[in-house]
Amino acid sequence: MFENIDIGLIKKELRDQSKNYKQNFINIEQFIKNEIQEILNLKKNNKPIIPEISFNDIIQKKSKLLEDIKKRGCVIIRDVFQDTFIRNLNNQLEKYIDENNYYEDQRKKADLDKYFSDLKSGKPQIYGLYWSKAQIEIRHSKQMAKVQRWLNNLWIYENEEYKVFDPNKELSYADRVRRREPGDDTLGLSPHCDAGSVERWTDKNYQKIYKEIFSDNFEKYDPFNAKFRDRIIEFESPAVAHVFRTFQGWTALTEQGPKDGTLQLIPIAKGIAYVLTRALQNDVPESELCGSKPGRALSVNKDYHSLLLKGLISIPKMKPGDTIWWHPDVIHAVEDKHSGKNFSNVIYVGATPYCKKNLDYTRKQSKKFLEGKSPPDFAAEDYEVNYKGRVKLEDLSLLAKKQLALEDWN
Repeated sequence: MFENIDIGLIKKELRDQSKNYKQNFINIEQFIKNEIQEILNLKKNNKPIIPEISFNDIIQKKSKLLEDIKKRGCVIIRDVFQDTFIRNLNNQLEKYIDENNYYEDQRKKADLDKYFSDLKSGKPQIYGLYWSKAQIEIRHSKQMAKVQRWLNNLWIYENEEYKVFDPNKELSYADRVRRREPGDDTLGLSPHCDAGSVERWTDKNYQKIYKEIFSDNFEKYDPFNAKFRDRIIEFESPAVAHVFRTFQGWTALTEQGPKDGTLQLIPIAKGIAYVLTRALQNDVPESELCGSKPGRALSVNKDYHSLLLKGLISIPKMKPGDTIWWHPDVIHAVEDKHSGKNFSNVIYVGATPYCKKNLDYTRKQSKKFLEGKSPPDFAAEDYEVNYKGRVKLEDLSLLAKKQLALEDWN
């Protein structure tokens, strides 16, 4: 599919949307410089950069907070789950891994997952598990559903042509687990985005999403307008998400903070505009897109994006039961070294609202769940088929069945 795409022609078409593509980039670059400087000033003065709110407060309408979330493209929601509940699930997950000899299985199948292979730091310590009790309990909880509804409603989900998604109905995107050992210095993850790489320039609906960016109207671009995001078509590849997530996210299973091998973000919701227009400049080979390759994560690298990388920050200390959420266009990474003394563990759970694109994927995923296999978006490692303690259909709540498209939403 990718072989038939003429990158040079695509670039010409995108440049032609602008009166002056070089000046358009300069304008975007100046915006990014200002954003970076603001982030650096806040960091220097030890002031918070990523917006935060407590789970018990999300029903309140705090206009300043919402403004900050839409500017930064990320938010921390504290105390979604109680510490004791999470610590118990973390212990259960460890038992699930040990009792089912996951490490022995993983050594046999480690070469199946190629998604991050081209990123500078290699693959982080992420476990190809999806159907453990710990993951299901968090992913399909009433607390998580409440958080996801709140996040979905931050978006413009309806327009003059159609309703993109239902913000109050959630589907489930089964994702993996990170359990990072203290002292590890080999398992970082370079800055990237997940929701397509080359597609962001070549896909017709992505081009519509980013039309204002390419056509000199950057100031009018709204990262939280969902129009057309449910219609993009991704290249087929293991570990490339084929759903529209309003936010990616994870739930902390252990306490962790800066230098604990944790998440890093460039908290600029419009930061993707720099990446998109940078690829159109004359110093980039006509057949290339600043290092991005099909079927891989979107590359953000020092060769082309050094300005953006100045804004990369580690997220603040997280406690068990806290959650972090980031927009699908927000650039993120994982610290190269875990210098802490304890495991840095998380369960990945995003916000995947009800729409046709997500429903189509979830129905495929539900078949994998019933078989205990890896979901369609991930390498077919299928560790859990015969695992003791794997969650089965009869173990699911009604909410979980709806989110897995095993029961209809009313």
